[in-house]
Amino acid sequence: MPGLYAPLLDSPPLVRYGLPEYVQGTSPAVASHFVQAVEGRYHVRLVSLFCRLVADVTAANREVVLEYRDAEANRYALHGSAVAQTASQTRDYAFNTFQPVVTTVVDTSHLIPLSPLLLPPTFDFRVFVVNVAAGDQLSRIRFVWERFYTSEAPADFAAWQQP
Repeated sequence: MPGLYAPLLDSPPLVRYGLPEYVQGTSPAVASHFVQAVEGRYHVRLVSLFCRLVADVTAANREVVLEYRDAEANRYALHGSAVAQTASQTRDYAFNTFQPVVTTVVDTSHLIPLSPLLLPPTFDFRVFVVNVAAGDQLSRIRFVWERFYTSEAPADFAAWQQP
């Protein structure tokens, strides 16, 4: 007897815009956070994000976290490691939807799970440095995301779909 099944988490029937895309983010100014907006034409699912934090000599523990934010810049999902980065250290952070648990430190990198939630248009994600010091620098920001149309696919969409 067929029964009703709960839908997969966060899996509405959306039409993907192309293949997952590799993006090289622009490094923010010194002592600043990286923000990537979701433009109005798409829903976005972040698949992975990589970044490096070079901490200056100021004595403070830092943490690098990845947050999903709504249109009013309110945080609603947070990803990070419980291990702090101390002054004068350089660390890499790899956030990935296929990473099951936080793993520190692998090849001097923190491996961190990432929620595969859809970010609606006008939302953003931000790489945030907790206790950022005046000389701290985020760099090597690279991410892979999937984009989905916010409405029906364009009229010519069916013409290039495989049978």
